[in-house]
Amino acid sequence: MRPKYIINVHTHLHHYQNIEERIKLWRKCNVRKVCVACMVPRSPKHTYFTNEDLIPWLERYPDILVGMGAINLSKNPDPPEKIDELKEQGFAGLKFIRPYYPYNHEIYFPLYERAEKLGMPILFHTGWVAIGRDGLDGKYGVDSNNMRPYYFDKIARAFPKLKIIGAHLGKPHAHEALSMIKHFPNIYYDFSGGSGRKDHEMWVLRALSPMPGADMTDPAENPALEYFKKLCFATDNPEPPLWIEISDRIMNKLCIPQELRERFYWKNACEIFGWDESEL
Repeated sequence: MRPKYIINVHTHLHHYQNIEERIKLWRKCNVRKVCVACMVPRSPKHTYFTNEDLIPWLERYPDILVGMGAINLSKNPDPPEKIDELKEQGFAGLKFIRPYYPYNHEIYFPLYERAEKLGMPILFHTGWVAIGRDGLDGKYGVDSNNMRPYYFDKIARAFPKLKIIGAHLGKPHAHEALSMIKHFPNIYYDFSGGSGRKDHEMWVLRALSPMPGADMTDPAENPALEYFKKLCFATDNPEPPLWIEISDRIMNKLCIPQELRERFYWKNACEIFGWDESEL
């Protein structure tokens, strides 16, 4: 059974893409809202949309596009006032990636405090991050260890009303990510990544699967029944048809019931952003 709606909590736009055609495809797939994660530019080779690139598209397609504004987390990070500016420009959330310090470093706490105050969820890249093609990772102090899911522990305790979306199930630290969504009501996760390749799908399935012979209807034996209360649909870079197919295969193998599938595909996102069904 197809879900009533689909909300994509994590994707990107690139300059080389036909954006109009992408939006047509999203609508055809019954995707009602798409959270577009912007990136801080580092070089002329940068193809991801920046905050400035996305603003005119937010104005053109406010019904489906949801802006996740990029924040600079370098050695000298953006001030909290940057978040106020993004809110005024129409962004609904924020995108954090490649921090110079660990995510739970208190240098970032003013940013978390402002995001919590303004009700702006933060999408965090977690786990290993791809090596930049521009060769500037060393210059910017990129360290995947600064993005471990377990760093959410301190953040969620200090800012319990801040809605947090972790990306990629923290790959390779899936158990840390699952522990976070189990214990903190304000933490959610997506399991996108790996360009939707088969090896990534199998990694996600292994992380979520119970022991052999488990009673798949019993949450004590099939913990995926609890995890899907806090998991969200996302695609990262590929288009929705690929990730809808992958997600359905994973949920079929884990015997996820329809109500939890609705949570995964759209209800959890509505909780995060405070949307009513009438807005979809």
